[in-house]
Amino acid sequence: MKFINQIIGLGIVLFLFFTFSNFNSIDDIVQSISGSNASQVEKVSENEDTNLEKAIVNRVIDGDTIEVEFSGGEIETIRFLLVDTPETVKPDTPEQPFGKEASDYVKKTLIKDTVVEIERGIDERDKYDRLLAYVFKDGKNINKELLSLGLARVAFVYEPNTKYLDEFKKAEQEAKEKELGIWSIDGYVTEKGFNFP
Repeated sequence: MKFINQIIGLGIVLFLFFTFSNFNSIDDIVQSISGSNASQVEKVSENEDTNLEKAIVNRVIDGDTIEVEFSGGEIETIRFLLVDTPETVKPDTPEQPFGKEASDYVKKTLIKDTVVEIERGIDERDKYDRLLAYVFKDGKNINKELLSLGLARVAFVYEPNTKYLDEFKKAEQEAKEKELGIWSIDGYVTEKGFNFP
């Protein structure tokens, strides 16, 4: 009887562990312990749409910047194209309103080891050598989602990286009309960024 109670207890512990952790199987645990995402990236690197590359999220830097690992083990800092979120980690800049909410949304949506699809910009790099890209998760454009939620503004519009510009402007306008997030503070959003000390 004691043995059966131990088995039942172990089953409950395992159920709770897999339910409330980021692990879905024993393989995920082994992968995490080994510290390498390479095999997981390889499993998802093939895609029918040649414009999209699959990658694994390593970490979220802020609301519009993440770090990912591609299938060859290449680690890149990705700057979301055509969007700007309020600052939270920029040196010598105080945290701006709705910056934390934007970062929290991205952290919640793109948790470590999440598989994402990256569509690189035509001009691939910004002045900080970050890869400019659109980021998709489960078919959703995360850049656009930030705009729809009022957590970002359309910004840094430079040809030829304007593929989704009309769609993004529409999402931004809808959030503005609903006074969501950054649009709830009168005069906060400007052409140059966010009006905050």
